[in-house]
Amino acid sequence: MKASYWIIQILPEGSGSSHSYRLRKRTALLGLAGLVGLIGLTSVFFVGMLGRDDAIEELRRYRAENQELIASLDALEGRTGRLGHALDDLAAREHRFRLVAGLPLYDSDVYDVGVGGPGGFETASAGLLGVAPDLAKTATDVTLDLDQLLRRAELLSTSLEEAADSVTTRRELYGRIPAIWPVLAEDSWISSPFSYSRMHPLLGYRRPHPGVDISAAEGSYVVAAGGGRVVFAGPERGYGRLVEIDHGDGYRSRYAHLARVDVRVGQLVSRGDLIGEVGRSGLATGPNLHYEIVKDGRPVNPWNYLLDDASYRP
Repeated sequence: MKASYWIIQILPEGSGSSHSYRLRKRTALLGLAGLVGLIGLTSVFFVGMLGRDDAIEELRRYRAENQELIASLDALEGRTGRLGHALDDLAAREHRFRLVAGLPLYDSDVYDVGVGGPGGFETASAGLLGVAPDLAKTATDVTLDLDQLLRRAELLSTSLEEAADSVTTRRELYGRIPAIWPVLAEDSWISSPFSYSRMHPLLGYRRPHPGVDISAAEGSYVVAAGGGRVVFAGPERGYGRLVEIDHGDGYRSRYAHLARVDVRVGQLVSRGDLIGEVGRSGLATGPNLHYEIVKDGRPVNPWNYLLDDASYRP
């Protein structure tokens, strides 16, 4: 028969009597198993506590980094907005520059240069979308905005480079196109813009206004906005004293309501040359210059041809 008891004998070092203990085998095994289990549970508890502290610290670190990332994205979003406004201003100048360079204008949908299409950051950030959806959305919006702004910047850069090349190769034409503010005065402003239907201040009914009225002190100098040949210099019904310059390539400019005309028909003038003085001749309510640009027989808005409406004023 197998032994059902264990004898545990303890022998002291040196002299002394020994001690013997008789344990039932089953009881001893249960006790040993319990001791091993207790040690295991204790180990798991302490390891778990240490792991929990590490996890809490890691969570705090992630939260801090998340807040920093959100703040950085907010700042980047603000800069993106300012960059968009700067590109809007650049686009307006690019529009004028292409006109002066004699290049066709882009369609409005080309300037929009939408991003379009799936993928991109949203696909790459699927994991972030599940963990922090608000952060993922902000990051995606900023990325798409930046992508669109970069496309706009590249388009404008290409367009301006094309216009610059055109101006370089057509320098002589550039010097003839009317492209500067035609009134030399300390204070001058557009008092009536270009319009296809404007209520005439004297006639009392609507009709096209094919130019702009620039109000200034009477006697202020009027200069040629571009080089060319004077084809008319004298009185004209409604316009009063008028000077008309042919710039070639289908461009003409007209300067009306003058107090005095200082050029004659057939005279060649350069951009900035004196041609007359601001007055109130013709159908005018006060001293002003009525200024027109005609391209291929059709009036166009002179404002679009001003390279920089401020830089040519005194």
